[in-house]
This record gives sequence, C-alpha cells and structure tokens, in this order.
Amino acid sequence: MAVYKYCICDIMEVVSNRDEISSLNDNKIKGNPKMEYSKITFAGKNNILFCENNVNLVHCNIVFKGNDSLIYLSSCKGNYSLNMQVVHDSVIYIGRNNDLIAPININVQEHQNLIIGEDCSIGSNTNIRTGDAHIIYDEQSKTRFNKGASVYIGDHVWLGHQIYVDKGVIIGSGSVIENNSYIASNSILKSNSVYQGNPAKLIKENVFFTKDYVAKFTKEDSRVYDTYSSRIFMYDTVEGETLDIQKVDNLLSKFEVDEKLDFIQKLFIQNKRHNRFSI
Repeated sequence: MAVYKYCICDIMEVVSNRDEISSLNDNKIKGNPKMEYSKITFAGKNNILFCENNVNLVHCNIVFKGNDSLIYLSSCKGNYSLNMQVVHDSVIYIGRNNDLIAPININVQEHQNLIIGEDCSIGSNTNIRTGDAHIIYDEQSKTRFNKGASVYIGDHVWLGHQIYVDKGVIIGSGSVIENNSYIASNSILKSNSVYQGNPAKLIKENVFFTKDYVAKFTKEDSRVYDTYSSRIFMYDTVEGETLDIQKVDNLLSKFEVDEKLDFIQKLFIQNKRHNRFSI
C-alpha cells in the first residue's frame, strides 16, 4: 500500500514506486518520475512534488514535514540522488540540466525557500540549509538572532565538494566556490567570482568557467583550451532583466501552494533571461 495513516492529526503517505502515486489522497505528485531505491514521504497534507520529464530519482530520499510545501524538480540529464527535507510553507526549486554529485543534503525549513538555477555543478557532500536546528538568543535584547532565511543560487554556478551553504546565502550566476568551503549566513557572493575558505572569502573577480572535463584531456586538448574568447558565461546586472531576489522571496511567502507552482513556472521556466540571477 502507498498510504499509511496513523491518526487524524498525523497524516503519513509514503511512495516508493511510480505505481503508488495514484494512491495519494492528501498530497500530490505531478509528473511521472522514475524511481529506483527511492522514497517520498509526506508527513502532512497539501504538499506538491512536481517533476518535469526526465526526472530520475535514484537513491533519493524526499521528506515533506508539515503542510503546503512545494518541491519542483526540472529535467536533468543525470539522476537526482538527494537527501531532501522541506518543512511547512516552503519551496525547493531546482532548475534544468544541473550536475548533482551524490550525496547532497538539503534542508529547507521555517517557511523559507531554496532556488537553484540552471546548468550548475554541485559537488558531493554539499549541505544546504535555510535554518539552524535550534534558536539562539541575544542575552541583552532577549531577541533571536539566527532566524531562518531563503537561499538563492544562480545559473551556471560551480559548488565544489564538501560545501556548506548556510541560511540566507545568495550566490550570483557564474560563481565558483572551491572545495571544503563554508558560506556563512546571509553572505552575498558576486557573479563571476571565485570564493574559498571557512568562511568563504573572495579570491578573484571577473572569471568564468566551462564544464569541459579536464581529467580526460590530452596534451593537445590542454593547449587548445588555454584560451576561451566567448563571454557567454559572463553575467551582468541589467535593469528590467535581473530579478529582485527579496521581492521574489516576499511574493513566494504570500502564495498558496498551487499559486507558488504557477509563479515558479512563469518566473523561472518561462523566463530564460541570461542575467536573471546576476549580482
């Protein structure tokens, strides 16, 4: 059986193969993802998992905790092998044609959002969170200072292996984050720049990368690729084209889950403007 219910106040629905999708009552899976050694758990209601064509879930664990959240998985040449948890009124959007190297851990909570653009490379043991596990208060003011915040990662971003992306981080398109780096809370990383360290610091500006795999290069390949004259991977802030990230986040927080899906499709799927995530 695809559906398991424990009590009226605690709804649990579990899908481990495509045949069980039609058995869902309180949540929705839109699309027909391939599933191998994967599980989708809904501990709540009115949640949506939207899968475009060519979505393959392999050794993937997706957990919805609470209600009214959306996960949008775009077409991908490879597999989605993620440990992903989303909690209450949150959105995870992963754009098209990203290279995702397992394992990758994603935790989106406190009614925040994670937006990842297209054509990114995300290395193994990457962790992305929109909030901490516990609350920290300032002793003098008695107010909390570690509130959750959404994470936005632009187009054609390269996150190396063992990267930790903390809450509130915004990474502009074309950026490179070197291996073993920690991106501290609320950091804003400029487009076409290299960052490295703990915490990650700016190493070099005005750079770009291609996804050519150098491990297979011959000596002749290395010589040929010593220069690259195109600006196709450079990103600029352009009025009327570059998105206002804070405005986008505020709008997402106001919508019902079906409205969030419609908004995501119009803003990120139909909007292919090159400089949309420039910083």
